[in-house]
Amino acid sequence: MMISTSCRGSTLIEFAVIGPILSLIGLALLQYGMLYFAKNHYNHANFMAARAGSMDHASLNTIEKAYAKALAPLYGGGTSEVAVAASADRALTDIRAHGQIELRNPTTESFDDFNVPALQQHVGNGKRVIPNSGQQARSSAVGARSGQSIQDANLLKLRITTGYRPQVPLVGALYTGYLTWQDDGTNMRRTAMLRDGRIPITTEATVQMQSDAIEDNNISVPGAGDGGNSGGNSGDTGQGSNPDNPASGNGHPADCANPPCNLPAPDTPRPTEPGGLCTGDVCPACPDPVPLTVVVPGDITFSFGQATLTEAGKTQLDLLIAAANAGGFASVNVDGYTDQIGSQKINLALSTARAATIRDYLLGHGLSGMPVRATGHGATNLKVQLAQCAGTSGTAQQTCLAPNRRVEVTLNP
Repeated sequence: MMISTSCRGSTLIEFAVIGPILSLIGLALLQYGMLYFAKNHYNHANFMAARAGSMDHASLNTIEKAYAKALAPLYGGGTSEVAVAASADRALTDIRAHGQIELRNPTTESFDDFNVPALQQHVGNGKRVIPNSGQQARSSAVGARSGQSIQDANLLKLRITTGYRPQVPLVGALYTGYLTWQDDGTNMRRTAMLRDGRIPITTEATVQMQSDAIEDNNISVPGAGDGGNSGGNSGDTGQGSNPDNPASGNGHPADCANPPCNLPAPDTPRPTEPGGLCTGDVCPACPDPVPLTVVVPGDITFSFGQATLTEAGKTQLDLLIAAANAGGFASVNVDGYTDQIGSQKINLALSTARAATIRDYLLGHGLSGMPVRATGHGATNLKVQLAQCAGTSGTAQQTCLAPNRRVEVTLNP
């Protein structure tokens, strides 16, 4: 059978029409796969950046460098330390030119509500500081400016937008063209990325702070922004490319975070609470203050079996003195504990001596206007039982029982 010339011509015409469409679909699928691969890297890098920031006072510089380091594989990677560092440098340069890192929590208003002046001087070098220690013992009172409790303010929330450069010709131009057509111009950085032919990809991550947060170009969200949800939509690993923006607020504190509640009459002086957890001129009445207990690890503050302060221990106590003086506390209890190694008589004497040493240091180095009671309890109120350290001896056993060797300093309102 012979195929007529007209049939062959029809086939060529069909291929000429369908071929480019199929090619475009194939290129689009290729670009989508590459984009998905990059997005996974951005998610992981955002989490690594948040984790680094949580351990370094929410430092934007630390966050930026950690993000770039985690993206090194996308910028060439390497098999040596020098090569990986060079890839991280390329990532950092690209992020600074075509990216945006936003510290979305704690907000500026979080620092308005929970800054501790003593920590601002000793830890923040003049910048405002939100304390991280003793969260379980602190009041959950909601601040008037931020609409948060201090526990909410100790969540580090990052939003990072990275300008991805498309790798597939034509498809990338079509994609950026479509996004440019949709752009409303409200985000200058995003508009600039599109103008440079980049595809903005946004990721979020939320982690618990592991250090005192120091103010560093945090955004401003007055009132109970984001519906009071500091974690956003993306969860702990930042799995959301287009999360909702927190509510911008109207610039005024929320009247009541958890209605119904009783508000004082206008212009009523705002009650204060130890630790500066209530600030401002007018607010709902603060709940009854609670004692704040700070655990001072024995192995950092004292050498094993000794009651003489180490230099590290003195530094810890200096910070404690500053916080106590700034918080308006009335009295201090110092309770010493030991592990189970040694006799009951020796342990009681050692715990009493350590408590007395800390009491004397507090009184002799600036703790003002409050009595201090020191008590030794020996090997009681144990955190780790001997059975949990079975099979250990010597240094290994000492390490296992370390949580029992401590001094608890309780600041009473």
